[in-house]
Amino acid sequence: MTSTSSTIPILTKPYVETPLIYSAPLSREVGCTVLLKLEFLQPSGSFKSRGLGNLVHKTLLTLPPGSKPHFFSSSGGNAGAAAAEACHRYGYPCTVAVPETAAPHMVSRLREEYGATVIQYGKVWRDADDKLREIMSTYDNETDVAVYCHPYDNQLVFEGHSTMVDEIVDQAVAMGYSAESIKAVSCSVGGGGLFSGIALGLQRRYKELKPMIVAVETTGANKLYQSLQKGEKVSLSSISTIASSLGANEVANKAWQLAQDYPTLGVEVSDKDSVSACLRLLNEHRIMIEPACGAALAPWYNVDKYKVLDKVKLTKDDAVVLVVCGGSTLTLQSLQRYKEIYNL
Repeated sequence: MTSTSSTIPILTKPYVETPLIYSAPLSREVGCTVLLKLEFLQPSGSFKSRGLGNLVHKTLLTLPPGSKPHFFSSSGGNAGAAAAEACHRYGYPCTVAVPETAAPHMVSRLREEYGATVIQYGKVWRDADDKLREIMSTYDNETDVAVYCHPYDNQLVFEGHSTMVDEIVDQAVAMGYSAESIKAVSCSVGGGGLFSGIALGLQRRYKELKPMIVAVETTGANKLYQSLQKGEKVSLSSISTIASSLGANEVANKAWQLAQDYPTLGVEVSDKDSVSACLRLLNEHRIMIEPACGAALAPWYNVDKYKVLDKVKLTKDDAVVLVVCGGSTLTLQSLQRYKEIYNL
């Protein structure tokens, strides 16, 4: 059971407005303005506080008075942390299922910082999710309401992530850039929740000349990239990447539909380039992120290799926004290990 010592009123949103900053090193690299949206500063350590936090928040606002909800979340780490963090602050119990490969420090954090009940099961997220659903199917408590929190495939999750776009546009304008100068938003893609939220937000804010979404995955988890290449939704038989937070076998149906309807460039990058991007961001901005986040930056640190400038067609007067989505599954020791593995 979570502690109620840190509870906040349920009218209070469980996520915060994050900074949008100018990156001089990346702007020199790319040849136009590069802005970084610092989502790792969310309460849970990643953008997931918007989506999962919104799911928890809106559920609490709509439940009948006197309800006693128990939230259930499956996750590779970040989504579970966001759900558990929100539940902890609102004062409600949360059970999180993670694969056995989840980082030990993340498991400890879920239990010790957020008071969540943690179930470790299986090798990948899908295994943990199946176990969580099995547990929920036997959940029987007349006074409690069991609430399932999908880590990426839920309309409330999409809506929560879409709030990032409103901040990006308003902040860019306040910095002196026009909304029209933003030609691309680059984000990592796991199950497609963040991608869907960004697409929905951009559709809301732009009626014409919509910015392109550069949807980035690592090669071992490239289900959206393959789907776009083949023109049909692809489900991967296995996941092979150090960017474990991107380890969904397929994207949500909503994400696939939006990828076909909204201007989208799918890019696959190597694990090595994702780690290299993490190291460069650490050296240049003193920001430590995980490889799943580094993926969104990798094409912009390697513009010649991934040909993004040719495909997005940027000029020196344009701006691109890179979503620095999080780093809560990473430790300094694991980043050092990745550095040694790839001889960086």
